[in-house]
Amino acid sequence: MLMVKTILPRRLAVSLDTAPLQRRLHAVTAQNIFCASRPAYSVTKPTSASRSLHRKANTVPLGTRTFVTSIKRSSQQPFQFLTAYAFQGKPRLTEDQQQDADASSASSDASSEASTSSSETVAEDAKRNKIGFPDDSEIGRWRDVLLRGGEAGEDSLMCTSMGVAGDVAIGVADGVGGWTESGVDPSLFSQALMFYASKSASRAAANPDRIDVSDAESGMQAITPNMVLAEAFEQVLKEPLVVAGSATACVLTMDSTKGTLRSANLGDSGFVILRQGTGKQGVLYASPPQQLGFNTPLQLAKLPKEWVQEGSISNTPKDAASWECNLRHGDLIIVGTDGLFDNVDAKIEIPQFAKFIKEKHHASYTARVAEGKQPGSLQDSLDEDREFVQVLATNLVEYAKICQNSTTKQSPFEREAARYGIHYPGGKIDDVALVCCLVIER
Repeated sequence: MLMVKTILPRRLAVSLDTAPLQRRLHAVTAQNIFCASRPAYSVTKPTSASRSLHRKANTVPLGTRTFVTSIKRSSQQPFQFLTAYAFQGKPRLTEDQQQDADASSASSDASSEASTSSSETVAEDAKRNKIGFPDDSEIGRWRDVLLRGGEAGEDSLMCTSMGVAGDVAIGVADGVGGWTESGVDPSLFSQALMFYASKSASRAAANPDRIDVSDAESGMQAITPNMVLAEAFEQVLKEPLVVAGSATACVLTMDSTKGTLRSANLGDSGFVILRQGTGKQGVLYASPPQQLGFNTPLQLAKLPKEWVQEGSISNTPKDAASWECNLRHGDLIIVGTDGLFDNVDAKIEIPQFAKFIKEKHHASYTARVAEGKQPGSLQDSLDEDREFVQVLATNLVEYAKICQNSTTKQSPFEREAARYGIHYPGGKIDDVALVCCLVIER
């Protein structure tokens, strides 16, 4: 039986008059978007809420991509941050491919051989229709190095060493999908925002106490996440390849001397900090979403003057919620887009899931060491911790995708929809991008 579900595209927080600029943009029609998960499924990108999701796919899963990041320069500071990021997006297809995929999904008589052939063709076409910046642009090259051949869809992320050894900045951005109805690629804004945020953070320190005379003379400065967002947003407004768009964003910096975490969060991306023995389920803090209404998050936006109408609401980095705390050994930080938090409860499921993965990974790692199959354990005392962060990031994205595909498990998005009188059973289909960070205190 084919399961059908209505998609609610995320809404813009502004009123637009797009007619004057339509000639500057390629028209975007309803597109068939494929996600990878177990099981795989296909999503019809809507031009209205009446479009449906077909939960049966005819595409080869692309798979979650996960990468462990390494600090480029060694640091003997008291705190060390082990990071890994994972993502899973939805390559866009043409309208013809959309129709072919719909026909294939609706047909239960197609042979498995033909389905496999069709899947391979769709996967190749998806690669050719990759969204975002051109591969030969500066931002496109940065993205491709970061994602290493993967697709994050309309989501983007950053995970970078800062200008002072040991300090780390991480973040995510989610392009608002409602822009597709105006012919705008939402991924351009989110990719540009994270690119410029990464550049801004890489030139600065997380702690002003670490700026010495030589650093000051070279232009080094301490920077807060709000400042990172502000500098990045300013550059996006100047970026000629981003004609229009908007995104939610969450940026964190971590200081390796005092273990101070600082954050700036705008919209419904966010983060959670897990600390053993703290509160219910060990949740130290879970950032609350910032929304104007149901499915309408606060968002940074680039609007050509011709598009702005009276009554439009425009957010700035100053509207981002700031928060900070002192980290401890063993703290686990997870920052992600709403594709994670709309489907996985931050205060209940995420801590339970992290505990489960840690226990299973420890048992597996210990067994491999005993069998002599884990040579890294001899050279690196943090080998198990590094691997755990990677395994957690991978499995958390996979779990989010499973939750998205469920029609029976109640999701945070379903509960939020019910508050507004909307019946939306199960998970919400979306891209997922996240960064995990484990705190090590020497």
